[in-house]
Amino acid sequence: MARERGIYRRKDSRYWWINLVLPDGRRICQSTRCAYRADAEAFVLRLKNELLEDRRQGFQQGHAWQQALVRYLKEFEGKASLPDDRDHLRKLDPYLRNRTLEAIDMTVLQPFIVERTTRDGVANATVNRALEVVRRILNVAHQEWRWLRGVPKVRMLKEPRRRVRFLRREEADRLIEALPVHVKPVVRFALATGCREGEILGLEWVRVDLERGVAWLDHGTTKNGEGRGIPLNADAHAALEACLGKHERWVFTYAGRRFFKNSSAWDTAKRKAGICDFRFHDLRHTWASWHVQNGTSLQELMELGGWKSFEMVLRYAHLAPEKLLSVARRIERTPSTVPEPQQSGAVVKNVAHNATFSLRSVH
Repeated sequence: MARERGIYRRKDSRYWWINLVLPDGRRICQSTRCAYRADAEAFVLRLKNELLEDRRQGFQQGHAWQQALVRYLKEFEGKASLPDDRDHLRKLDPYLRNRTLEAIDMTVLQPFIVERTTRDGVANATVNRALEVVRRILNVAHQEWRWLRGVPKVRMLKEPRRRVRFLRREEADRLIEALPVHVKPVVRFALATGCREGEILGLEWVRVDLERGVAWLDHGTTKNGEGRGIPLNADAHAALEACLGKHERWVFTYAGRRFFKNSSAWDTAKRKAGICDFRFHDLRHTWASWHVQNGTSLQELMELGGWKSFEMVLRYAHLAPEKLLSVARRIERTPSTVPEPQQSGAVVKNVAHNATFSLRSVH
């Protein structure tokens, strides 16, 4: 039986349906969700008016997810996290492959969420990283490409608060002792500077000045894309000196080539050192935690670590509760037997000494 055209009723539905071609050539065949013909006619009129408004504002509706995907991967080719984005997009493909951008919402994404959390058993944080990619593409399609009139809300799943996993000094010593020779300088440099893994392994000698005691991370080599300077304390200086003369370009090398992450060596060293639940990125947490525990202010830490948001360093604030001791004493009624924290010059001297993050016992 031929499908009716225009506005019509179906025997299996209490709503009016439409089957018509819009002025832009798109055929619309769907329920209006209207029980009265007058409301269905108004629905069709709104569709046509929205199309005219889209034309006036330059919006081009009806693009497929695959079109947006290809354009996104091409335009953001230099994005640092693009390999991770590609991995998430491969997992999303079965759920979005045949969708238009307008059709993507939480209802469409729900099967992906359920599949990843129940069958694959991944954490909400992992699912959220994929949802963030979808949200980013939809936002770009709306704001830059003019392919969407509006952006549907992509709601993130609840995540536990980010952990702060850091090593004690003796644990750091054991870890370094268990590492292969070529990996030791990498970890020492991470503990001394707080640099991320990619920033360290991509460091070149042209961006190091041992005489001045500084190194530079150029624009595009950091997580947020902005360059920053790295002050080199004694431990960072020693880590770099151990690599001198091994390669003309790259600082950290193995067998005459640029060093890339060796997961098996890292995991083996952790087992030997008796360290569990610890990632390479946690070396950055360790560096930040040691700084705060030795008197570095959160503002100074934010500048050293290259964080753009003060909120990112607040996770370390609880590691130095003694800073609030004098505040806590304002309401005490019992004479205190707890000594006051060191003040003025003594604190400055102590911080200056500890800021080197001395690991000389493992050199």
